[in-house]
Amino acid sequence: MILTNKNTDKVGVKKRTIEQSVKIGPLSLKFITLLIFAALTLFYLAQSTQSATKKYQLRELQVTQSQLEEDRETLEAEALRLKSLKEIETKIEKLELKPAEETVKN
Repeated sequence: MILTNKNTDKVGVKKRTIEQSVKIGPLSLKFITLLIFAALTLFYLAQSTQSATKKYQLRELQVTQSQLEEDRETLEAEALRLKSLKEIETKIEKLELKPAEETVKN
């Protein structure tokens, strides 16, 4: 069923349908503006919160990385120290050296 704005029933004349227009009053415009502003504000807050969270996680990872680098340097120094002690022990065995106390007592 088509509703028309003409009251004629002439055959062969195309009738126009009733125009449907949306009228926005000042109160509706204020409400829509407020909704758009609220949506933009929520979007901004979500983005800034996400950014702050990522920065916090990045800072934690940087602290962990620096601690691991310090541990690695400490372990490398310890490995070098132990390696040099082992080399000294093998040289002592090759040269057949004895502790000073044993040589003095004999």
